[in-house]
Amino acid sequence: MTSRERILTAIRHREPDKVPWDLGGMRSTGMMAMAYARLRKALGLPREEIKVYDVGQQLAWIDEDVRRILGIDVIALDTEKVLADHLYGWKPYRLPDGTPALIPARYEIREEPDGSRILYDKDGKAIGKMPASGFYFDGIIHELEDISSVEEIDKWVPGTFEREELEALKESARDLYENTNYAIMGSFGGNILEQGQGLRGWENFMADLAGNRELAEKLIEKMVDAHLKNLKLYLEAVGDYIQIIQMGDDLGTQNGPMLSPKLYRELISPAHKAIYDYVHKNSDVYVFLHSCGGIYELMPYLIEEGVDIINPVQTSARGMEPERLKKEFGDRLTFWGGGCDTQSVLPYGKPEEIKRHVKERMEIFSQDGGFVFTQVHNIQANVPVENIMALFESVMATR
Repeated sequence: MTSRERILTAIRHREPDKVPWDLGGMRSTGMMAMAYARLRKALGLPREEIKVYDVGQQLAWIDEDVRRILGIDVIALDTEKVLADHLYGWKPYRLPDGTPALIPARYEIREEPDGSRILYDKDGKAIGKMPASGFYFDGIIHELEDISSVEEIDKWVPGTFEREELEALKESARDLYENTNYAIMGSFGGNILEQGQGLRGWENFMADLAGNRELAEKLIEKMVDAHLKNLKLYLEAVGDYIQIIQMGDDLGTQNGPMLSPKLYRELISPAHKAIYDYVHKNSDVYVFLHSCGGIYELMPYLIEEGVDIINPVQTSARGMEPERLKKEFGDRLTFWGGGCDTQSVLPYGKPEEIKRHVKERMEIFSQDGGFVFTQVHNIQANVPVENIMALFESVMATR
């Protein structure tokens, strides 16, 4: 099987020739750039200029030589990466540990006297801050934080794809489809809960949902309308070339859903369904939802909404035990993740423990298809390289 065939077979709940494997197919299945630099060295590969395509999370683009050595089956059609390659270019940057790298040229990073770093967008607006001892840029702007009326929401103008951006995405998607055998995952987003929290601030939007229904519903309506307009443009450009479209909305915490199932059902679920239905009615593309945390209680709703694939399968969260998930939802959802616990096992376990853990997870999730291996979330900056190698060696030996 080709990689594309392998992924599609698994999504269709049939067992492929071997377990499909994703590393870097979207922004929660990859590696932080500091860890990636150590991986390249451990694999005996030359010291290439690492492209940090997700500046906020400091994620490295997984290079073709690494993909081939590991046998990765998926590649991202990542909008930021495509735009940097085709439109804006890349500029020099140094990782927090001093390793040279590149970032998209439309961003600027300035170091403050206290050692912190501020991230600026192409318009010169400060959008993120990395503490002096930190590894990430935390968002520092909430565009609609101070609004208090639906009339102010009416005045808000969401962003939309520009013509040259769509042309770059189409060119890149067609090239990947025609000249590689990878399954191609388009990075769309379509966030509702997360975008509301980003626009209003986490506390404000959660308070809106609980006590200011009119404001919350208006903002959700505006977000859905904007997503559907962008989704139409996006699918017209790349829908013939991608096999999977990545949506995102972190709905869970370590201890369960962020919202009560009733509130989720009333306010967020209809918005999700409108977006996912559009994909299914207007393309043959599978809907992939990234949602961290304990979301067991919400999974029946996600299936009703049209979610085909769930990620990251945070097995350390309440209700997310692998055997339980596979037994109850394995015939209706593809589990894209859950292959290695990145909270405790990968960073702190011994290599032999990691290998046993990975083998066990693969045996549970891979029965009857419906599974793509990837670790639970991005491999973090300070994970020992011997642990990363143990993870990869175990996957290659087991699949």
